[in-house]
Amino acid sequence: MKLDLCPRVLDLPPFAVVEQEFARPREADVPAAVIRELRKIFPVPENLAGKVVGLTMPSRGIRDIQTVVRTAVAFLKPYCREVRILTAMGTHGGGTAEGEREMAASRGVTEDAVGARVFSNMQTRHIANVGDVEVYVSEDALACDLVLLVNRIKEHTDIDWPVPLAEGCYGLESGFAKILALGISKMRAIEMHKHIPGIGLGAAIEISARRTIGGAELKIAGGLGIVENGADETAEIIGVPVSTVDGFFAIEAAALERSKALMPSLPVMELDLLYCAYLGKDKSGQGMHTKTIGRSPYGYVQGRAWKPWMPRIQTIIGGRLTEGSHGNAIGVGLCQFITRRFDEAVDWERTAVNCLSALTPNQAMRPIVCENDRDALELALAICPSGPRGVRAAMIFSTLEMTRILLTPAALEDVSSEAGARVIVQPSPLRFDAEGWLKLDRYWGEDH
Repeated sequence: MKLDLCPRVLDLPPFAVVEQEFARPREADVPAAVIRELRKIFPVPENLAGKVVGLTMPSRGIRDIQTVVRTAVAFLKPYCREVRILTAMGTHGGGTAEGEREMAASRGVTEDAVGARVFSNMQTRHIANVGDVEVYVSEDALACDLVLLVNRIKEHTDIDWPVPLAEGCYGLESGFAKILALGISKMRAIEMHKHIPGIGLGAAIEISARRTIGGAELKIAGGLGIVENGADETAEIIGVPVSTVDGFFAIEAAALERSKALMPSLPVMELDLLYCAYLGKDKSGQGMHTKTIGRSPYGYVQGRAWKPWMPRIQTIIGGRLTEGSHGNAIGVGLCQFITRRFDEAVDWERTAVNCLSALTPNQAMRPIVCENDRDALELALAICPSGPRGVRAAMIFSTLEMTRILLTPAALEDVSSEAGARVIVQPSPLRFDAEGWLKLDRYWGEDH
């Protein structure tokens, strides 16, 4: 894209390297924790004799998902007739069985790696209507005698619960209910998303999951949940048997609150410019975590926060799309600028499928494409507001990984003394290679 006539800032501001401290609990032995928690769900595993047990496989980039799935398969296999891996990705695999298998394999989950066959058929069955909510379940799941819901428990980018919660709701976001209502409903996940303008996505998920767990069509044994810390590490493994639906939901809700307390955040509330080196489905459901950047996936106004307690950011640059996204660039519409490298990695058809199914077509909108990182920064800074102290800008690796960030002096002045942040490199000029790409390894190489 030729932008030679556009104004630009050639004298880029210096950036300090800042490290943030977040609570970092870690599960010391993930396989041992998985076995410990599975014994809560299957206290007498001998009762599984002759049964086919399905384990859900989520689409997200969960660090220890291969270890968790492999260990669960090894625990269950001696007692069952068969253990099956059920890809449960909603529309995230591009709407095809091959796409879901490809995504599972990219997370390290293949038959050879985990010791169980991977089932990814897209066929679903309509099992009920609860009010206006249509409930669908995959045929692969229905072919199992028992299903174990394996997923990460985390805040969801699209869910906006009212305060206070409606009676009977638990405020669930990503976790057991979501992978049941959205994941194994395959492309019929849109039946949940279409309720966003009315009752909201969260309520639709809980209604659908409640009906499926309480119904006779599918037997849910329980949930094996992963809670991660702000450094993308496994902080906790929880095993929750299904005794009652309310008891099951209540335990998930408590785990969600613990997860929220561990999530990384920006140390400043107002920014003129944010550069995000990597966007991707393996980083967040919308490429960037919407609540971290303060932008609603359903539309936003630059510089205005989605909610009062979220950051206010004027302009966002997306540097690259992760390989783990497999071309799905949902959330690209949250940016005003992207680089050529980002643009060339996008599969616009796969992106459109995910955005349409999530009722967020604006998230597939193509930003201004710049030649490289330097070009994007020069153009973005030219349209950014800047106060007497200079531009308030930040640079992050991704919204999932913000232990180390870069801040301009003006942004640095706004960091609270209570934020747990410290400067490790004083403000200095940014370093680029000969082609104008930021030298990411210089700033994030130790951790990435």
